[in-house]
Amino acid sequence: MNLLLHRKLRVGLSLCALTGLLAVVSANAQTTATETQEEQKTITLEKYDVTGSRIRRLDAETVSPVLQMTAQEISIKGFTTLGDALRAMPYNSGQALTPTDSGTSFTPGVSTINLRGLGNNSTLVLINGRRGVPYASPGFNGFQTVFDMNSIPAAAIESVEILKDGGSALYGSDAVAGVVNVKLRRDYEGLSSTVQIGDYFNTGGFFKKASAVIGTSSAKTSVVTALSWEQRDAVFARDLYYTRNADKIEFKNKGHAYWTVHNLQGSGYNTPQEYFTAMELTDPVNDLGLGDNTSSRGYPGRAYVGGRAYTFTNPTSTPTVAGATPGTNWYNYQVENGLFPEYRQLSFYTSLRYDVNEKLYAFAEMSFSRMQTEVNSASTPADLENSHGLTTGSANVNPTNSPGTSESEWGLHIPAYNPYNPWAVDIFRGNRRMWENGPRINDVTSDTPRFLVGLGGTLANDWTWEFGAMYSKNTVDNLNRGTVPDYRLQQALMGLTRQGDGSLSWDPTTPQAGRVYYNWFGENEAAMANFLTVDNPNQAYLEYKNFDISTTGSVFESLPAGAIGVAVGAEHRQEKFGNVKSDLNATGNVLGGSEGTSSYGTRELTAIYVEADIPLLKNAPLAKSLELQVAGRYEDYSDDGFARQARPKLGLKWRPLDWLVVRGSYAKSFKAPDMAYLYTSSQTSFTSSQILDPVTGSEIDQLQIVTGGNPNLAPELTDTYYAGVVISPRGKLDGLNVSVDWFQFDQKNLLAQLSDFYGYNQFLSEAAAGNSLFADKVVRDQSGEVLFIRDDYANISTGKYAGMDVDVNYTWKSGTWGTIFAGIQVTWIDQLLTDGDNLVGGYLVPRLNGTSTISWNKGDWGVNLFGVFRGRREYHALYGSLAAEEDLYYNYDIKSQYTQNVSVTYRGFRDLELSVGVNNIFDQQPPLDFFDGTGTTSGVNDPEPAFWYMRAEMKF
Repeated sequence: MNLLLHRKLRVGLSLCALTGLLAVVSANAQTTATETQEEQKTITLEKYDVTGSRIRRLDAETVSPVLQMTAQEISIKGFTTLGDALRAMPYNSGQALTPTDSGTSFTPGVSTINLRGLGNNSTLVLINGRRGVPYASPGFNGFQTVFDMNSIPAAAIESVEILKDGGSALYGSDAVAGVVNVKLRRDYEGLSSTVQIGDYFNTGGFFKKASAVIGTSSAKTSVVTALSWEQRDAVFARDLYYTRNADKIEFKNKGHAYWTVHNLQGSGYNTPQEYFTAMELTDPVNDLGLGDNTSSRGYPGRAYVGGRAYTFTNPTSTPTVAGATPGTNWYNYQVENGLFPEYRQLSFYTSLRYDVNEKLYAFAEMSFSRMQTEVNSASTPADLENSHGLTTGSANVNPTNSPGTSESEWGLHIPAYNPYNPWAVDIFRGNRRMWENGPRINDVTSDTPRFLVGLGGTLANDWTWEFGAMYSKNTVDNLNRGTVPDYRLQQALMGLTRQGDGSLSWDPTTPQAGRVYYNWFGENEAAMANFLTVDNPNQAYLEYKNFDISTTGSVFESLPAGAIGVAVGAEHRQEKFGNVKSDLNATGNVLGGSEGTSSYGTRELTAIYVEADIPLLKNAPLAKSLELQVAGRYEDYSDDGFARQARPKLGLKWRPLDWLVVRGSYAKSFKAPDMAYLYTSSQTSFTSSQILDPVTGSEIDQLQIVTGGNPNLAPELTDTYYAGVVISPRGKLDGLNVSVDWFQFDQKNLLAQLSDFYGYNQFLSEAAAGNSLFADKVVRDQSGEVLFIRDDYANISTGKYAGMDVDVNYTWKSGTWGTIFAGIQVTWIDQLLTDGDNLVGGYLVPRLNGTSTISWNKGDWGVNLFGVFRGRREYHALYGSLAAEEDLYYNYDIKSQYTQNVSVTYRGFRDLELSVGVNNIFDQQPPLDFFDGTGTTSGVNDPEPAFWYMRAEMKF
């Protein structure tokens, strides 16, 4: 109680101190205004806000690199969502969450951005300059708190600004990689409505969207309201020829798989080629079947009897020992998996401003977004050996390892008395696909309300102030249709009772001879599927309450180079987090699914920040201007272990000539662990495709991954270095703009999972090679088979990310030919180090990303061609040794990808604008990823085929 009072007292003192500062500044500014008042009238240019600074300014070229995209630019490039537009930018690197991450994702249908590849939770998203509430259900294996771009009302978007270097000194935690500030409409006159339709060629996925924006203003009041509705039909993996089969061997010519070997000493071979010849190795596709990601959880099921796997070639209602065959029926889960989910979105936004008088105004914003997504995943995979039986905690319990136990205490098994068990012995190891039940369906509803009220005004001279109180919340409800509880399958295997209406139920008192049994090797009736499947609702919520007050203006106006711009502010935020699991999840009774108990957490923090923009020189030789940015932020957290943090930033902008700007900055960032990192209980998930075990040489289907929260996590600390140059020549080269930016992020206490940087194949291979980093991550049973991988979050040593952005564009204006714009944006990554290992060009991080734009506008016509380039990548995994202690690796190259979107716009009709376009106009297939069931690396490459659309916008 004393601690709570102490923190609230600090908040009160902070706000009182800032209020006092406002009064002092006001008095000082009034005196200055009186002393310098001039009688003649002057034209005053209005200053505006730019992301990366709290100080309102006239110069759009700030100390920090900021990219701006308007809503119109997003539209003409062909993007139907904000998330798609942001992920296309070259600054987005590594793996982001996209709607195609469905089957094993904790956040189905979510759309994120991964600036600089530093993590989807390392980019702060602002809405009109204030922090947006993230998606409530933690992503990336159930821990990482990410922001869902789909939660922003699409029709209300006016522009987006991206700060490309660290912003923690100004905006606080999460702004490690940068800041995305989505600016919603606040000033609009009239009424406009937009209708858009589109579809993929030769597939489903029909898209339709309607929106309207209306605004009006009077002498004192302005109101803007935006409404948007959109819907897209589902596209299934089976709809596209390159995603319809989990076996990618048919596409092997589109990829390059090869062997490499190191450390041949002692193997008896002198060269790699000599070694490959002796070991009869050609390539991993032919030697290992690399690329065949079909599942051994097939149909009919398989069972292990006497240490050997048996199945049946065809489904049978009369299985016999003589009819059983050794082996496995492989299952192509892509026939059921969704690729692009069906979704429906409805959003609303309104903004109000009322000028009380010339020096005081009131404002309010209200928005609501509902996103409903339906994601189909393949029917439930069943493993006898990893599942519970009738009771919780019985997994892997059997009479061999637990003598004296009864059948009700055993793990999932096929009883000896089940008439479809021809061996008449209890079977505790086997696999099957529960295809009669149909696909598992994530029915997800995400609601995001946001309310903001505030006051603001002007003080004497150019000083302004503003106070805001905001409430925002995201709630995610997932119905999880088609869930199969472990105990229900066990009951079905032990026999059910037929009811009068034909349904089935569990009644252990029914004699065995009178029961209806589940057939592991054949087809089961619909009543059996109805008994087995249930809804498994889960809910997550994340709530923000935020209060802020700020003031900005100028001091020391008489300095030779100009006045010093100052911004001072304070914030107080309360966060409340909950991830409410069902009883089935809490007890681990979800067949083939995740488990974990509910988790809750709260956090309070108070922050004070200050920023100064200090002009050092003006109109001096080789210094048209020279300004210094100094900023700092102090944050006090309620979390134990990292209560107080101070983060500074220094920036310098030098304009030696009118057409040349040189700038640089240094900043320290602080990333508080997301609450899910700290408070989440142990969670279990499964990989979506096969994993090759280098120890046993066997393929593992849907490897079990166990993760858990860690209350002892420390914050992530980052030092950010930036230097850049902007060239805008005059004369004959007028219209040319060139910017080159170098960046480097040095990280300590890197907060991550190892799987953020290594594939689970590499967990197994590195552990087998004796790498101490993975020593306790792979858990095996006594026979050497992998039970699960432990992949907890930890402060993993150090990291470094360095590279360069290049942006070149040219605008040519001609009365005859109209206006032509051409530009390219490229990000080249030099280093992405984790404990000294450079991961650039590896599985998730291309060395080179880029975009290209060519547009032409003349009169009523406009044409735009936009291209997205994702560079090539390489995958390397240790296979083991075949001769002595050599290191044999299997590798494959993932080729680069370049897609182009084209659009044509006509504005010749009165108040009507028409656009048609095609995204991925050449229908480029994504580069082959041998290990992904879809055939491409989701979140890195774009799997979408050609997509046409038509849009009409009417203004009234």
